[in-house]
Amino acid sequence: MIIEILKFILKVIITFCLTNIQDIVILINFFLEASEKESLLKNDHVILGQYLGFSILLMLSLIGYTISAILPIKIFGLLGFVIIYFGLNGLYHLIKDLWKKRKSNNTKNFQEILENEQIEFIEIHQMDENIDLKENQSFCDDLKQIIKVSLVTIANGNDNIAIYVPIFVQSTSWQIIAYGLGFLFMVGVLCFVCYCFIHFPPIYKFAQKYAHFISPFIFIALGIYILIDSECFPWLIKIIRTGKWTNI
Repeated sequence: MIIEILKFILKVIITFCLTNIQDIVILINFFLEASEKESLLKNDHVILGQYLGFSILLMLSLIGYTISAILPIKIFGLLGFVIIYFGLNGLYHLIKDLWKKRKSNNTKNFQEILENEQIEFIEIHQMDENIDLKENQSFCDDLKQIIKVSLVTIANGNDNIAIYVPIFVQSTSWQIIAYGLGFLFMVGVLCFVCYCFIHFPPIYKFAQKYAHFISPFIFIALGIYILIDSECFPWLIKIIRTGKWTNI
């Protein structure tokens, strides 16, 4: 009995590792982005987003054949465009920030400095009036970042559904529950490992210095990879030609 349980646990771990090895790169990139001082993305956003995205993948897998008929798995590959957008958006802000820094390096006269100080003084007195607005904005920003991470997780996890569905079909109810709990536990382990990797002092210093340069390009490359790997374009062309909405 104990041996069977250990075998099952090992099976859960191996299945998770094989289907989520690509998430290591994604999580490292997210934690890399979160290490930036001015980044809106925080570590808790990464963890919550990863759990949300993976939970959705699990639910889609549990729905199984029904969702396969209604919403073919390959369609998730099109989310690669969303990831490319994240990368391009990050690249745009990177170029914008570099341009601003370049302009700010120009010599400022005393009048400009005085005006800035006056503006800051006025803003300090207006802070109390804007607390509620900032709190609402902060909540929206948090939600956006969590959704961003979850979308990337879902886009990268279209293979997970294809693998989990047949596993769940062949499993008993308690095994499915055990798979789900085991996978969710492993998500936490994966997040912890990636977090520790990024926060290893030499890597963390490097990340803080260069993350904003690296992150956009990783997102763009990841989006392109997902579009190619998911084979969503051949699938889409086949649908257009045959007129059949299938997952094959």
